[in-house]
Amino acid sequence: MTESQAETSRARPHARRGGVSIATRLAAAVLVVSLVALVVATMVGVRSGFELGRDIYAARLTSDRESGAFDVAAELQSTRAATQSVAVSPAAADAVARFSDAFDTLSDTVDLTGASAGADLVAAYEDTYLASTGPDGAPLPIGDIVAADPAAIYLQSRYSLETVDVDTGRVVTGTPTDGQNVETRIVADPGRLDDAGDGSEWSTVHALYHPTYRRAVEQLGLLDLYLVEPIDARVVYSVEKGPDVGTSLVTGPYGGTVLANTVKQVIDDPAGGTVVSDLAFYPAAPGHTVGIMATPIMRGAELTGVVASMYDGALFDEMLTADRAAADDTEQLSDVYLISADGTLRSNPKGFLDNPQAFLDASEASGLLSSAERDEIDRTDTTVLTQPAVGATAQAGEAGDESVRRGVSMTGMDVFTTVGPVPFDSVDWYVASEATTDAAEATFGSFRDILIVGASLFVIAIAFFAVGWANRIMRPVRTISERLGAVDQFEQSLTIPEQSPVEMHHLVASFDSMSATLDAQRRALALAREDRLGMLRRMLPAAIAERLAADEVDALEQVPQATVVVIVIRGLGQSLTGRRTADRDVVDRLHAELDVLAEQHGLDRIKIVGDAYFAACGHDRPFIDHAPRVVTFATDARDAIRSLGSAAHRDLDVAVGIDTGPVNVGMTGGMKLVYDVWGEAVGIADHLARSAPPGVVLISDATHALLPDEVPSTSTELAGATVWTVAESAMGGMG
Repeated sequence: MTESQAETSRARPHARRGGVSIATRLAAAVLVVSLVALVVATMVGVRSGFELGRDIYAARLTSDRESGAFDVAAELQSTRAATQSVAVSPAAADAVARFSDAFDTLSDTVDLTGASAGADLVAAYEDTYLASTGPDGAPLPIGDIVAADPAAIYLQSRYSLETVDVDTGRVVTGTPTDGQNVETRIVADPGRLDDAGDGSEWSTVHALYHPTYRRAVEQLGLLDLYLVEPIDARVVYSVEKGPDVGTSLVTGPYGGTVLANTVKQVIDDPAGGTVVSDLAFYPAAPGHTVGIMATPIMRGAELTGVVASMYDGALFDEMLTADRAAADDTEQLSDVYLISADGTLRSNPKGFLDNPQAFLDASEASGLLSSAERDEIDRTDTTVLTQPAVGATAQAGEAGDESVRRGVSMTGMDVFTTVGPVPFDSVDWYVASEATTDAAEATFGSFRDILIVGASLFVIAIAFFAVGWANRIMRPVRTISERLGAVDQFEQSLTIPEQSPVEMHHLVASFDSMSATLDAQRRALALAREDRLGMLRRMLPAAIAERLAADEVDALEQVPQATVVVIVIRGLGQSLTGRRTADRDVVDRLHAELDVLAEQHGLDRIKIVGDAYFAACGHDRPFIDHAPRVVTFATDARDAIRSLGSAAHRDLDVAVGIDTGPVNVGMTGGMKLVYDVWGEAVGIADHLARSAPPGVVLISDATHALLPDEVPSTSTELAGATVWTVAESAMGGMG
């Protein structure tokens, strides 16, 4: 073939091959598909719809479980934090001491007959406390409620009881008149009384501290807050002035209760911090399941008392069952509730709260509730601590299986359920979320009908407009095909069947060539970019390397706070100027060791200037503890350099300077770019390092303010400014 013939061949399109055009085939295919699309679309759509619906319900159940667990953990964390806040207040230790002294004085000076005062209390407590029943269902004995201590009886009489004129309903002050019809009863809100007006030292102390503790109880929604002295675990103060105020939690009527046991753990091991109890019944809080959080009150290393917060477990009922829909009086659509590791509930299910009898009847009929457990729930009016969860649900919680499974509810209904832990380290609870399978699947019937009708209309529309739509959709393809097909391809091309549409032959030939060219170019560009980025990453911090790879050369970052360290290696001067291989090896080993330590502690090397090694932390990666990290690195570097010097028979030591403050980060140097960190903090750190004696780590006042209190350091003066010397063993416990 001559050159002119070749040019002519390249200029004209390939001859058309036999076959049917894409437009004709597309129109025919759509018409054929329209005959079977209704059945296929309906089957696939219905199946997918049911699967999607189950996935939606699974996502909803998982979301309900996770949000419920988070809410419960947040509530517990808030109560624990508030209890700890009360305990660490300087006023707490003083309050315990003063209440304890005042109670001792009250015990020595109170003048009353225990029998008459106790009788008044028994009469007043008759309906509220003595009407409650014990674990065996029998009424509680008087000794389990009313204290025998005269001082305790006196306090309860003064703060928890009031004498009321039966005829007028007014409170009687002083001695009733002859013939006046009066009765003694429990004050509706004992916590509102700041001073009983009896002139006792205990009332004087109470008037001073009570308003603050009462506000804490009101703001946190607590049932009560106690101050307990640690010698015989006596409740020397209580916000609500129940029958436990003034009693010993060791020998009094409330020994062995959840309050006594929790406080005892703190007294036995104050170093253990806050102790959180499980929910339990408490005789002085009838009608409630309560939880206790107790934390030590310390004065230095001495335990001076215990703060105990009592919260109502019923708050979890409202928290977890809010906005849960009910189908009718006996069946709930969905529910979220708490389970303990012992397999019993820690919150009431929605079904029980809506209709207790129907819920218990269904649960007992399904064999998931025994008659004894039913009697206990009827007596206490709560499923908490008694109702067993479904065994499979409890086991899944213990095994950490958070998947959505099909199972049965506590009333025997078929449900989808998922269970997961409450993310709070002091309780072993799980949150279960469930929804009835009927509710999950009933909503898809209308979806199925709509899908069938919609698919039918869609197929009919496609059948009518198939031909016109196919020709319109292929018009741009034909134009592209004619233009691309005008160029011959000399390399091996993609082989397609001879019967394929003519447009496809043109497109395959054209795109084959372009694809090969573009692939080669992409591979070359990718390799070049990876090589460049790899080289930059070896030379610079990762963030700076990525910035340079994106051509952001002029970007300058101002970091508001970072910690800079300068390590001057004393005794390195001869190795820096020496020409021996051994000298060079020592320098390289020192720099390599410092680089390894810097990476371990989260620091980045800035530069090396002579015998000075510059590094920083917090400028590139957002470490909150950048100051402790740098000080730990400095002390480790000091030990490492000394060890290397000893191994190399060199007298090496370090002088270290550290400062914290704002720095600038970026590339400097004009045409010869250099990564650098600069600012006043760098200069101060360098000045401190040059001023420090061998083996000494000098830190600025700004850095010292960011270190934990337990780091031993000594202040000194340098050029009129306060600096700190860190002891050699300072960071040993910081890890």
